[in-house]
Amino acid sequence: MKLLEEHRGAYGLNQMLQALKLSKGTYYYRLHHEPLQRSRDALLKERIVSVIKENPSYGYRRIQAEIAEDGIHEQVNHKRIRRVLSDYELGLRRYLPRSRPSAASRLIKLAGPSADLLKGRCSLKALEAFSTDFTELAYDGGRKKAWLMVMLDIESKWAGGWSVGASRNRTMALEALDSLREGMALLGYPSLSEVIVHHDKDSVYTSYRWLEELLLKESARISYAQRGAWDNPWIESFWGRFETENGELLLQAETLKEVRMIVGEQLAYYNRKRRHSGLDYRRPYEVVLEAKPREDRRR
Repeated sequence: MKLLEEHRGAYGLNQMLQALKLSKGTYYYRLHHEPLQRSRDALLKERIVSVIKENPSYGYRRIQAEIAEDGIHEQVNHKRIRRVLSDYELGLRRYLPRSRPSAASRLIKLAGPSADLLKGRCSLKALEAFSTDFTELAYDGGRKKAWLMVMLDIESKWAGGWSVGASRNRTMALEALDSLREGMALLGYPSLSEVIVHHDKDSVYTSYRWLEELLLKESARISYAQRGAWDNPWIESFWGRFETENGELLLQAETLKEVRMIVGEQLAYYNRKRRHSGLDYRRPYEVVLEAKPREDRRR
């Protein structure tokens, strides 16, 4: 960030981000959110230290439960506890063994690069492949956090399914999948058969329920990015655009219900009204309609 701020005037932000292989979403997140996050983590660190002193046998999950009970801090999940422990090099007296990877995770690792069905693909048809992931949204003046998951058609840029929740989990992912099913059904597609769903190897996306819904019930195809965001640039580009255009609006929301309402309205605008340069200045929904089954178009 220091390097970018020092030289962006001479070389331009876009050129520097390309050279450093950083997305605009990452840049703006670090510019606006990281200072606030660091101050919050510093406060959380003090509470973690006090819990460790009082309960030296506790692991990170018991530390999380202890902090949640006092109600002083905002909702803190175990991943944030582990990150703060790592960032501040706070050692625990007791380390729990890592859980054994699931059968799906072992299979994906065995498959290696071949698990990424989009690697090397030069072109895709509309509604052939969807890119998805979770992103964190700040609201209520930055005091609260929500999670958003969007299922984005790679070719048409259509945000076909989405969900908002207080935490990222399998239930939220399945809600986004149901939303995509409804959207596809309205377009004349009774199922997601042969559709590629591309994402990272998050435990949500390797869970039995997620695989059951997509592989067994829908006969869809699942693709796994091997290098996280690097191999899933479509949704990362979308996050950068969405958060830049709607970040201030979301900060004004006071409840999770308001966040859902704002996200729904802005995605409707994005799909049906916003013109995209990558689509020859057409709207995503226009491109999607062209891909509808021929018999449906005749009706």
